[in-house]
Amino acid sequence: MLLKELLNEAKNLDLQEQIQLATQLLQWVEIKINQKPKDLSPKQLRQAGLGLGSCTFTADFDDPLPDELWIGES
Repeated sequence: MLLKELLNEAKNLDLQEQIQLATQLLQWVEIKINQKPKDLSPKQLRQAGLGLGSCTFTADFDDPLPDELWIGES
């Protein structure tokens, strides 16, 4: 059932039933908010070295960058 349909059904309830429904909804929301989040995936330790060789650096890596880079000229 869609939310729209549920709201229409709730409008058909008398005032006391609407208040009871709203109270139950708020209690449910409060419970959900206060629940501790479940960790769905077990924490895995990172494994060093998986990216070895995935990038290379040239000999001029530490050289200053040209001014053209900073001022936008080609």
